[in-house]
Amino acid sequence: MKILFNRRPVVGPWGGGTKVLSAIIEECAARGHKTFFEEEINFQNDIDILFCMDPRPSSIINFNQILDYRRSHLKTKLVQRVGDLGTHGKPELFELVQASSQFSDVLIFPSAWAKDYLGSKKQSCIISNAPLTKFLIPKINKNFSKRTKIVSHHWSNNSLKGFDVYKKLDDYCSINNADFCFVGRKPEDVNLTNYVPPQDVNGLIKILPKHDVYITASKQEAGANHVLEAMALGLPILYHKDGGSINEYCKDFGMQYENFEELIYILENKKELLQNIANNMSYTRSSIDMAKEYVNLFEAL
Repeated sequence: MKILFNRRPVVGPWGGGTKVLSAIIEECAARGHKTFFEEEINFQNDIDILFCMDPRPSSIINFNQILDYRRSHLKTKLVQRVGDLGTHGKPELFELVQASSQFSDVLIFPSAWAKDYLGSKKQSCIISNAPLTKFLIPKINKNFSKRTKIVSHHWSNNSLKGFDVYKKLDDYCSINNADFCFVGRKPEDVNLTNYVPPQDVNGLIKILPKHDVYITASKQEAGANHVLEAMALGLPILYHKDGGSINEYCKDFGMQYENFEELIYILENKKELLQNIANNMSYTRSSIDMAKEYVNLFEAL
């Protein structure tokens, strides 16, 4: 089978989308399928699957070119992953996804929340995101009796990632028995005491497990990878009630909060419960499992 992707994976400390794409491509290769990329669409006349990772135009190809190819190759199937719905300040992306989804044979959503948010009636399925296998390392039992060590990480500096909460948390920790470390990209005007620039997988594997609890204040995430990486490393998650996919992913691996006051209450009064969650976590789903579901779908088509 020949599969053409309208994006290439990006190497380095980037977010979840490129990790999802890399895992799918690796699984295709492992099964003997041939993979092609956006710049090769005009040179391959017998593509079986066109996989749209993102309907936005790249420097090489746009969605209309994908449609033109499909119209002239009726046996080719168009599969679209709906991984970004423009909720983080990109309303034009939501409109583009709505439009492009009407032409796809199958839509793949990373969460039920994302499917409900788009409201599409097209043939669709849900394939949850999963962390790279490197994150599934042996767990270390946590002891919350000492100074609580809190961590979070993001690759986007969008305000909906929750930087207002992270700043308040940083101020709180400076005068209380806790430490907060933030890893990744942040707005220039947000100053955090313990800030670490974006890290690749190996860097995250070293940094995150040194902490006791993971906090995310991100909202309306279609398919959040940052919490999956933390869960795989054995960290209990404190997540906002409006997290979107985060609430689905983390419901058995942490606790939900509604506002900053409730977040602090949990940190101060629920240490034993958080410790029990951490020491009994059994998250095992990996990017290989996720990629198999994608390629199984390709083969079924």
